[in-house]
Amino acid sequence: KMIYVYSLYNFLSIKDLNYIKHNLLLELNNLNVKGTILISREGINVNISQSREILDKAIEIIKRFVCLNNTFINKSKSNEIAFQKLKVKIKDEIIKFNYKNFKKAKDVETVNPKKWNSLLDQNAQIIDMRNSFEYSLGTFKNSINLKMKNFTDLKNKSNELDKLDKDKPTAIFCTGGIRCEKAGSFLNDYGFSNVYQLEGGIINYLNTEKDNDHWEGDCFVFDDRILIRD
Repeated sequence: KMIYVYSLYNFLSIKDLNYIKHNLLLELNNLNVKGTILISREGINVNISQSREILDKAIEIIKRFVCLNNTFINKSKSNEIAFQKLKVKIKDEIIKFNYKNFKKAKDVETVNPKKWNSLLDQNAQIIDMRNSFEYSLGTFKNSINLKMKNFTDLKNKSNELDKLDKDKPTAIFCTGGIRCEKAGSFLNDYGFSNVYQLEGGIINYLNTEKDNDHWEGDCFVFDDRILIRD
C-alpha cells in the first residue's frame, strides 16, 4: 500500500485539551497512525503518516473533536511511514511565535500554486518565512532570506523589513503554510497592506506544479523523509 503523509492546521478556539489529547491518542493508536499532533487553545497542527485509507479514517476521527471545515490538507507520498510513533502534545501555540497580537490576518490572501506562479511572474517581492538553513537547501528564485535562526526571530527583523516596499505585492511562503498565518498577521501589523500567502506552502506547490521554473533545490521537512526533492 502506498504510504502518505497528511499535514494540516486550523486556527480556532479549542477547549477540553486534555480530553481531546486522551481520545486522539487512544483512537489513532488503534489505527496504528504515526506522527505528531499539537493542540492548543489557538488551534490544531497535524502531521501524520500511514496508508491513505487509514489516514482518511484518522481525519474523520479528528473531525469528531476539532472542527476542520475548509481546512486544506497536504497529502504527500512517502517511501515509508515518516514518523516513529504517535505523539499528541498540548502547547501554548501550535506554531511558536510569542506574539501577543496574533489574530487571523484580514489583509492576507491565500493563493493556490497557479496564482502564486502568476504573482511571481509579475515580480511580487517574495519573502521566505523559514530559517536560513531551510533557505540554503532550496527556495523560490529571487526570494528574500530574512536570515532567521528560528521563526520567532521574525519580530526582530525590522532592519530587513524596513528595506522593503510595504505597498508592493508581497508573496510569503513556508513549508506547509502554518508559519505564514502568523507571519502574515505580523506583516499586516507592520504596515504591509498587500500580502499573499501560498496555500499549503512549498509542499503543496511541489505536489501540484510539476513544470515549475520558480523553485530551485530541495525542501526540508520535519519528519523522517528530511528532504522533498523537486
